[in-house]
Amino acid sequence: MKYIKRFIAVILLLAIAVCVTNAKTDLFLNFGDYFPSAAEKYPEFTSSVTEASECLSLITDYIPSPSEIWAALRHTEPPINPKDVATNAYIENSPMLTFYPNENIGMIADFDKIELFGVTSSRQKSHLVAEFYDENGEQINQTSFSVNSSGEFNKSITIPDTNSLSLKLAVYTGSKAYGQFTSWVYNYITLDKTPDGGWELAKSPVFDHNRQMYEKDKSIKDALKHTPSIQSTNSGIVSIAEQLTQGIESDYDKALALHDWICSYMYYDVDSLSDPQTPPYFASDIVKSRKAVCLGFATLMAALCRSIDIPCNVVSGYALGVGSDIEWTDETIITEEQNHAWNEVYADGRWIIVDTTWDCANKIENGEQVSKSSEVSHIYFDANLQFFSNNHKILEYAKRR
Repeated sequence: MKYIKRFIAVILLLAIAVCVTNAKTDLFLNFGDYFPSAAEKYPEFTSSVTEASECLSLITDYIPSPSEIWAALRHTEPPINPKDVATNAYIENSPMLTFYPNENIGMIADFDKIELFGVTSSRQKSHLVAEFYDENGEQINQTSFSVNSSGEFNKSITIPDTNSLSLKLAVYTGSKAYGQFTSWVYNYITLDKTPDGGWELAKSPVFDHNRQMYEKDKSIKDALKHTPSIQSTNSGIVSIAEQLTQGIESDYDKALALHDWICSYMYYDVDSLSDPQTPPYFASDIVKSRKAVCLGFATLMAALCRSIDIPCNVVSGYALGVGSDIEWTDETIITEEQNHAWNEVYADGRWIIVDTTWDCANKIENGEQVSKSSEVSHIYFDANLQFFSNNHKILEYAKRR
């Protein structure tokens, strides 16, 4: 009996050692990279080790820590070590829709006028058209203007006289003063009439909720973890991230490079939305297939960032426009349903909001690859939380995926 107990103890210790090694390193996950001769001679065995590693990660990653169990019993958030908290510098009350310095647009409502200003480095945005729509969706005013030689614009527009209590504002852009224009800001900017007859930019009904979620303490350690799907230690993922960011110094610009690559390289898989099977969202699989839905985009962005030591969270929430709704309702304001995923990247001392899915113009529909634009959008790179809240509601910062 004594020897049996010792044998069981040794097996348990070995099992714990394997689990810890698997959780803390990529030794088993990338077994073939560490032992190329074994991979060459025994490819099936190597593949089995990798698959077993992924299965073990799936199991161990969902086992809560003692602090998480205690927090769940008390219905509170697990404590975060103060030394592990990413201090957040939130930019308050900014008129900018996005803080990306090379392409942004801001809006200020001043009684019966609205000022549109910003900058763009894109030739496709040399000319702009601002349109107002009433409560019935009827266009009631259109104003055209152009950027200057430095790519900047600043236009004051008189808000049209109307009986409507609210107006929608859309901004379209094009490379020429006449011809084809595409939407830059569409559907999600609302002006509300004030009691004195003036106008003000409407505040999103989910902004206060989002701000509370956004300002919560977040763990840097958690935002750097390798997980079964966020394969930040995968050699292929690491190689891509290092090549894309070679020679770039700041984490902000590195995140920008990763965002632009995903938006150019990936395709949103519309066809998979009608498929009962869940589309793959493991980073390495997504890179090979070049197609995914929002969770895949967010997972890949997190994997690439984490692979070069940039903290990045996958955020799950509810987004307008994913279905047929384009306005917040009593139901969607309080919904806990998750229909979209995006990222927050920690750079320059703050959490930068990034939605690669909504900035990507590539789609796969009816088996065909379609690109609506030759340029990458940046309206959802470093988005202002106030603007972002017009169509996104934060529900969860995914820790285990």
